[in-house]
Amino acid sequence: MTHCSLSDEARAYLAENARRNPLPAEQLTLAAARAAAVDLGWRQSAPVPVAEVRDTFAVGPHGYVPVRIHVPHRREPTGGTGVAPGGAPALLMLPGGGWVTGTADIADVAARRLARDTGAVVVTATYAKAPEHPFPLPLLDCVAAFQWMVDRASTLGIDPGRIGIIGDSAGGNLAAATALALRDSVELGGHRCASTHAPAALVLLYPATDAGQDTDSYREFGTDHGLTADRMAYYWDCYAGPDTRFHPLASVGRAALHDLPPTVVVTAGCDVLRSEGEAFAAGLAAAGTPCELWEYPHTVHGFVHSDGVLADADALLTRLGRAVPGLLGG
Repeated sequence: MTHCSLSDEARAYLAENARRNPLPAEQLTLAAARAAAVDLGWRQSAPVPVAEVRDTFAVGPHGYVPVRIHVPHRREPTGGTGVAPGGAPALLMLPGGGWVTGTADIADVAARRLARDTGAVVVTATYAKAPEHPFPLPLLDCVAAFQWMVDRASTLGIDPGRIGIIGDSAGGNLAAATALALRDSVELGGHRCASTHAPAALVLLYPATDAGQDTDSYREFGTDHGLTADRMAYYWDCYAGPDTRFHPLASVGRAALHDLPPTVVVTAGCDVLRSEGEAFAAGLAAAGTPCELWEYPHTVHGFVHSDGVLADADALLTRLGRAVPGLLGG
């Protein structure tokens, strides 16, 4: 583990975020928490242009799943990221927000940049939100969104064998859970999770992987570093009750991690979730799953959506832009 300490700009970010959001999410109404979550303009860069952005719906076992499609400008395939004859690579993006607040609007800046830089069609799914829709409903929506991309690969201009899944925080949890559910063709809520294709790769940004909340990083960064231990406990309470929170598709760090696609795990050094991200990466490697751990030791949880004020966020997006095509077989 790399030595972790807050950078000056991370301290400034935390101070400004605290000024703008003096009450933590667990003390707000759901409507207020969700409104606060989309107030990102002050910390994000301007959205980059892509060829097309359109909103539509996938159909899940319990209703419609909103999806936003980001289509990159076509490139000549000489550089390895162009649109090949069999279709472009693609990413299913699952936003974070503690399973409570994540939407395509929150992820839009990152999704556009990834589409531009990787040549992949990026599809962001706004899965059903807890606490109104607890585990396993959000996961079933993510599985449905993945299968929707497979089923409509020709319409989307993508290769169904080169669809990766990227998610941050709770979205990272759901990305891993989607791959696990499809690997095992599990039955959840009376619905079989199955697909003709497996995810080609996973990118898990500071994922939530264990409801136990008993790690070194929880003890070190449980207060005063953005995402607190109390807020994470609130999110787990929203998503999964005592009888389900340690299910291996909820606490994915407790699942068997064999036969998963190549994975990148990203951690923020000053984050309550850092230790479980490290443990998840180690578990993947021990199970024989190709895995890279990318550490950003001087920043905080959620940093990917703050590329306007945090250099680490800009650096991460740049690195993803270079690495994702290779992960997806480009």
